[in-house]
Parts: sequence; C-alpha cells; structure tokens
Amino acid sequence: MNDVRAEQRTPQRRMIFTGTNRFDVDMSKKPAGSAYKWLRSTIGGQEDPENLVMAEMNGWTPVPAERHPELAGLSAKKGSAIVRGGLMLVEQPAEYAKEAREMDQFQARHTVESQIQRLGLQARRNGAKGISRTNDVIGGEVVE
Repeated sequence: MNDVRAEQRTPQRRMIFTGTNRFDVDMSKKPAGSAYKWLRSTIGGQEDPENLVMAEMNGWTPVPAERHPELAGLSAKKGSAIVRGGLMLVEQPAEYAKEAREMDQFQARHTVESQIQRLGLQARRNGAKGISRTNDVIGGEVVE
C-alpha cells in the first residue's frame, strides 16, 4: 500500500539543511533587482532594536516567509519574517546595496590611507624610512 502512495506522489526535490547550509537561500525566488542579506535581529537571545532600526533606515525590509517556505518552516504565518539563529533574512533594492558597498569600500580605503600616512609620518619622526608604496629592495630582492 505504501508503494502505491509513493508512486502517486509527485516527485519533489528535497533539501536537507545542516549547520553549514542552513542559511542558503533559493535565489531563483528572489525578485529581480533585489539584494538579500542575513541581518542580526537578536543577540544573546535579546532583540537588537538598534540594528533593526538602522537596517530599516537604510531600506532593508524583512523577506516575507511565504516567499521561502523552506526557510520559514511550517508554522510561519503569512507576512511574518524569516528568522534563523538570531538572523533575519532582509531585502532591499539592488541599487541601494551597490551604493552602500561603494561607500563601505571608499571608507575602508580612506581608513587604510590615513593609517599608512600616520605610520609613515611617525616613522620619519623617529628617523626611519617610513612606509613606501613603491617596490623596495631588501637584501638584493625586490619586495612588492
């Protein structure tokens, strides 16, 4: 009897979630022009309202559970967020995400540049050569 039921059932692709892939998302269900990320919603079991508010201010909104039922679970209510391990799946327009990435990269470069300059100036004050951006020769070898 079980064999007959198994034959009648339509074959379904089954994904087994483990600790290493529990945050994998089926990107074929992601709307075109959207960016996804996992956002910290709780820390130590307590809600993190500051992080949620900052994300909301930057255009991130929770991904509805009905879009990815494989991540939300059977008990998820319509319109609820997808939360796993204290992280919430959120989305924003892709152009916002690109702009934010560019701003982060600019800030990172600026931080590195200012540290190189600070270290170079400090080294010169102490009589050292400082930090150079050119190829230096050390012991007859070119160091890049």
